[in-house]
This record gives sequence, structure tokens and C-alpha cells, in this order.
Amino acid sequence: MSRTPNVDLQMSSMKHPSPLGGGFGSSGGPGSFTPVFETSPQVSPANSRRPSISAAAGVQAPVPRRLSEVASGRPSFSQQAPPQHPQMQHQVSYFSGGGGHPPPTPGGNYVQGGGGSGGYSGGASLSRRGSTASHMSSGPRPIQRADYSGPNTPSLLSRAGSPTLPLGNEHTTAPRAYFEGAGGFSGMDGNRELRQGQFIGSLDCGTTSTRFIIFDKRAKIIAEHQTEFEQILPHAGWHEHDPEALVDAMTECINKAIEKLEWMGWSRKSIKGIGITNQRETTVCWSRSTGKPLCNAIVWDDSRTLGVVREYEKKLAEEGLDIDDEEEDLKGVPEDVEIGTGGEDAAFGEKGDVVVETEDGGESKVQGEKDGLVEKVGEKLENLGLAQKKEETKKPQANGNANVHGHKKRKGKEGIVDVTGIPLSTYFSAIKLRWMLDHQRQVHEAHENDDLMFGTVDTWLVYALTGREQGGLHIMDVTNASRTLLISLKTLQWHPPLLRFFGIRPSVLPKIVSSSEIYGTIHESIGTPLTSVPIAGIVGDQQAALVGNKCLRKGEAKCTYGTGAFVLFNTGEECVRSNYGLISTVAFQAGPDAKPVYALEGSIAVAGSAIKWLRDQMNLIEESSDMDILAGSVADTGGVYFVTAFSGLLAPYWDREASGTIIGLTSYTTSAHIARATLEAVCYQTRAVLDVIEKESETKLETLKVDGGVTNSDLAMQLQANIGGFNVARPAMRESTALGSALLAANALKLFGWDLSKPETLADVNTAGVHVFESELEEKERKKAIRGWERAVSRAGKWHEEGDEEEEEERYEEERGLSRLPSRQH
Repeated sequence: MSRTPNVDLQMSSMKHPSPLGGGFGSSGGPGSFTPVFETSPQVSPANSRRPSISAAAGVQAPVPRRLSEVASGRPSFSQQAPPQHPQMQHQVSYFSGGGGHPPPTPGGNYVQGGGGSGGYSGGASLSRRGSTASHMSSGPRPIQRADYSGPNTPSLLSRAGSPTLPLGNEHTTAPRAYFEGAGGFSGMDGNRELRQGQFIGSLDCGTTSTRFIIFDKRAKIIAEHQTEFEQILPHAGWHEHDPEALVDAMTECINKAIEKLEWMGWSRKSIKGIGITNQRETTVCWSRSTGKPLCNAIVWDDSRTLGVVREYEKKLAEEGLDIDDEEEDLKGVPEDVEIGTGGEDAAFGEKGDVVVETEDGGESKVQGEKDGLVEKVGEKLENLGLAQKKEETKKPQANGNANVHGHKKRKGKEGIVDVTGIPLSTYFSAIKLRWMLDHQRQVHEAHENDDLMFGTVDTWLVYALTGREQGGLHIMDVTNASRTLLISLKTLQWHPPLLRFFGIRPSVLPKIVSSSEIYGTIHESIGTPLTSVPIAGIVGDQQAALVGNKCLRKGEAKCTYGTGAFVLFNTGEECVRSNYGLISTVAFQAGPDAKPVYALEGSIAVAGSAIKWLRDQMNLIEESSDMDILAGSVADTGGVYFVTAFSGLLAPYWDREASGTIIGLTSYTTSAHIARATLEAVCYQTRAVLDVIEKESETKLETLKVDGGVTNSDLAMQLQANIGGFNVARPAMRESTALGSALLAANALKLFGWDLSKPETLADVNTAGVHVFESELEEKERKKAIRGWERAVSRAGKWHEEGDEEEEEERYEEERGLSRLPSRQH
């Protein structure tokens, strides 16, 4: 393979010192790792959210208590004061008595008093650190924050902050003089005159939080605000959001950011437009007549729909998708919703079986994988991602008879990928919508009464911003539409055979729009200072990060480490079919008359969410900023692998029955090993996706551009470089997702001279403070570690048995008092 240097790293690039090493110590020396970060700003707590629909019904996720929340007499992990002699620190055991008051447990009677000490009567001491013997143990000991005296460590769940500097620094914000002007101003002077500028706003609705960021022409952050919203987890593997909470978070972020902007001396009129980016496949349903949501949104990583996927796989094998155009009743389709055709020209790949149903009820195969007509896209890609065009092949006639007439269909799992670029999976929106139609009575009735409106999060937020039932826009951009399983990736229009296949009325669908155009303006009813400001860019979050990282040329790749991790590889204007487990998707369309740009994508469901799980569910850490302290306190994972398949495995494994698995545990294992294995899990899965990209492009990746919260960790990024065997380039300002939607909005508004068709116009955008991590692991050691990971994946695979999800559905219906709705009779 050739090694192609990255051409977009002339950005004050520097090699970052490696944070890797062995044991943890602030004094340095062999095997030590001292983090070199300052704390990133913490997000606001979700204490202002309205009660969720599920919460109102009494359905709540389990909330484990942290040690700091138990009346144990010991301070929390993040609040402990550093002891004078950390090596000999005495900590109260829950079992050995002492000054602490642990919660009562069966078999032990709590006793207070008796010489000023409290504890349990009966039972031997099981303290790990309270006894003399524990100080003589030879195994590794996880570090406590009280033992750590190094620099502050960063949040791994906040995307904006630089790991080496706080959010407001020379690389990410404009200089102070830029705001003050010649005369300057006082922050306390309420009579000062606000200045006029030219800025672009970006609304970024992620999986766990929303942020609104105001950028200048160099992508410096002028003002921003971020807030979390409630995560609703009714059952294991189920994940919901209250749609109204998303609107509340959006409104709060806009209003607070504008307050900060004006405090800094700028008028709100300086914002010339906004772009929107969003968590993608999350599915929302609401009423056309009331403008209110009908149920909680089902989040993209929710896995409740395994049964729906299996049912439609069977239907695809038995009935297939129509190819020939048919006369269908499209009554009720809005005039502004374009419906494509079901013809052969709607497919971009030819891996599925195409059959002709003859008049006598028989079938004849026209083409398919066994006929030798498979489109072998991955064998030779031109210039990092373009498929080699095959010669036009004359289509064979069924049974060799040119006069045979019948109805053509695509059958088998690959048939749907031929049209949509994506497989049947719990991941995508049509499957979630189908589940709602089958289980949510309000959704079912609205669908039957033609009162249902469907969309992804971008659709819902734009609808709310533009007035809801008072004329709110019902639109979805092409990047989000390409994740629904309902459009042809070639025509970029709703595909009638898919609508019939899933039993969905065309009238529920939004209008498909480009990623960069002026769609409408913000309505006064939303209650923000941005009334009448144009909305000019909409793009799914991972595609937004591709644009924000300026991967505008074919062959450029980025990885975003957020709640999940997502690798996107720009394939230019040609839609490429992967042979190795990646999905084909729309990268962006820079205007209604512009040609769409496509990408190959590898999606990893769990990244930052695993760190959140360690914090909120397992209580291994108090804050995400404790992750580097704990994971860096050991030299390796001690043979532990953590396959974070909380909702199955996505690309390139596509194993929906896989289960989260920690393997390699021994008595030597500590919480530090598990924390480090959690970081490594993201790196191994990213490497697996990039291996596929290298196979399909026959090009060795030289540098990976990265962004997202997990990249705040130097330790994680050095692990990625080591496990991947490539350089990792991390900019100082890593709000690439928000920046991507800002670039698209400014492109439509012709602001700052930004033109996405001319990447050179973005030469000054976000170029400061790029840090490069280089691999430091020997190839032999890397291959050994990867072999261990693959063994762990094989053991985590195919864990769930068929029928498990049906039991979950029955339990859900019993708890809610619902019976199976008849809507699946389609």
C-alpha cells in the first residue's frame, strides 16, 4: 500500500508529548503518567427539564447511589482532601466498623456508640485498605483522587474544550481586544452601546446535551452555552428522549448564549443566520393538528426493535421490494413532498437478488450474487474512494426468454442495501417508526387519521423554531433522510416500494431539502432573541463533523468520539458500495442545485457513553475528568478487554446479538484496568473500521483527524495512535460538529466568502493549535493486542437468543396495559 500524506495539516502542527507510561505518579520517572490538562468547563446539570412523558407515568431508570451519596462518613471521590501521607491513608471499610456509617445489610446489626465508634456487630473485617495486610499486598492499587496531586484533568464528555487550555484560549476564542475596541468597555456598564459584527450561530443537539455556539469568520468561539437533558431508560437496551425537553434545551442554550454575547459588547443582530446539526436516527412523532409530541422519541442507539428487524428480514426474503413502477394511491401526499420512482434506476448497487414473478406465480432469477454480476466495488477504488466503473452489462432475460412478462422484485438482505446503502438494523429510523406504529396507540391512531408527522431531531427542532402548528416547516435534510431506510440513495427521494414495504403513509413524511439553503426564519413563538434570523444549514452530526474537519475532498477521513464514535470517509460525488461492512451515506449537499457528496461510514455505538456508564451506573469514577487519573494509574489493562456492545455491535461487525462483555479478569484486575480497557475499546473498534477503509482504498491512512469529547484525553488519543498505527491530529477547537453546520449555513448566506465547493476559501478556518500523536507501539505488540481484541469480540458475539426481544415487548405491553396494535396488518 502507498502512504499518502495528509495535505491539510499546515496548521501550526506539533507533535504532542506522549502521555503513556506505566504506574501513576506526579513525580514522573519511568512508567509514570502525569496528565497535562486543565479542566474543561462542565456542562450544566439537567435540573431545569420538564418531567418526561415516561417519568410522568412512573417509568424511571435505576439510579445507583455513589459512595459520596451514602451516609458512610467519608467524603466523595471528587471532594477528598489530599492526605499528608497518601501511601498510608486509612479508609473506612463497610465491613470493619470504624467511624463510618454504611447502609445496613442483611445479616448485620448496625451499632452506634461504644467508645465513639460505629459499625456492624459480628463478622470479620474485609477491608481492602483499612487493615495492615492490605498495605502489604503486592498487586496494583487503583489511585484515588486524594492520592493525586498533578494538574487538573479534562472532562471526556464535553467536546469544546482544549485539553491543554480551558475553553476560552488563544486558539478557540477571539482576543479580548477584538471585543473591547479602541475605547474598551466595562462588563458592568449597562449603558454601553452594543457593537455590530458578523457572526454565524450553530445549534448542536447531541445525544446527551445541546449547545449553541457563535463563531466568527475564523471559527473562533465568540459565545456559547451548553446544557444536558434527561436520558430516559425504561428497560435494558431502551433509550428515549422527551421531545419537549429537546426544545427546552435548545431555547435555553440560544438565550443564554445571546446573553453572553451581549455582555461581551456585541449586538444580537450580529448573528446573520444559524445552522442546525443533530443526533441522526433518533425518531420523533407528533400531531399535525396540535404540534405536540405523541410519545417519547426513540434514540438512535435504542435496541428494542430486534424483533421488528427479524420480521422485516423475513418479509424481505419472502416478498422483497418492488422494482417496476406501479400505480399506487398517493392520496394525502403534501404537494411539497417529492416521491421518487421504484424503477431499476433507483438502485446504486447490484448485490441483492433480482427476480421476476411470472404470471403463473413462479419466479425466475434475473441477477444476483451467484450469477457473477456482483458489483465488486472494493477491489479497486480510484484516488482514495472512487469505485472503478464497470462496463455496461446486458441484462439476461428470465429463463432466456425475452418475451417473459412479470413483476420484478429485489429479495434478500442485500436487496435493501442496493437501494438505501444501509442494512436492516435497529439503528435506522424506519424501524423505530414501525415500532411506534405497532406499540404507541397515539401514534397508531394519528397515522390512521392522517394526523401524524414524522421526523428526525432536525425535523422536530426546525418545526418548533418556525412556529409548529402555526405554519412550522416540516423538512429533513438529505444527510438525515439517508439514515431513514426510506429513500433511494441514488435519487435522494422517498422511495415508494420502501414505504409500502414498511407500511408507512407518504403523508407523514417531511420534504427532503439540501444541507445548505435558506429554509425559513425563526418564529417569535419560540421565545428567543433571534426572531426572523434565517435558518440556512441542516446536517446530521457526523456529516457535520466531516465538514467541520474540512474533509471536503475525496479520500479524507475523520473520527468523532462522542456518545458513539463515527468514522466517515469522503468518496466524492460517486456513491460507493462497501464490500467489507461499511455503510454508504450522503456526506452533504451544499445547495439545492449542488451535486451531493457521498461517504463511507463506520459507526461505533459506544464511546463516551461507556465513560458515562462507568460514572453513573458503575460508580467507578465520580466525574468524567477522573477517567485519565484512574486509567493512567496502570501501565496496561492487565489482559482485560471490554467489548462495549451495550446494544450490539455496528460496523464492521454488524452483530445485533452481541452483548457487552468484560473478559480477561483475574484477581490481579482492578478498576483501573477496567477504566483503561474502556478507552482501548473505542480505539480497537475505530481501528477495525479504518482497516476496512484501507482495504477498500488500497491506501494506508497516514493521519486521522479527530474531534469529540473523548479526544480531550491525551491518554486516549495516544492509545488510538498506538493501536491504529497511524498519526492522530487533534485541533484545539474541537466543536467540529457545530462548526460543520455553521459552514453550511454561511455557505448558503454567502457569508465570510466561505464556499464549500472551493476548500481554499476555508484556509483560515480553525487552523490554530493542532496536536499530532504518533504511534509508539511496536508492530509485533500491536498485532498481539489486536488478536486479543478479536478473540474478545468473538466471545461477545451472538449472545442474545432469538425471542429475547419478544419477551421484552410482552413485558413492556403488560406494564403499560397495552395490547398488540393491529397496525402491522399492511
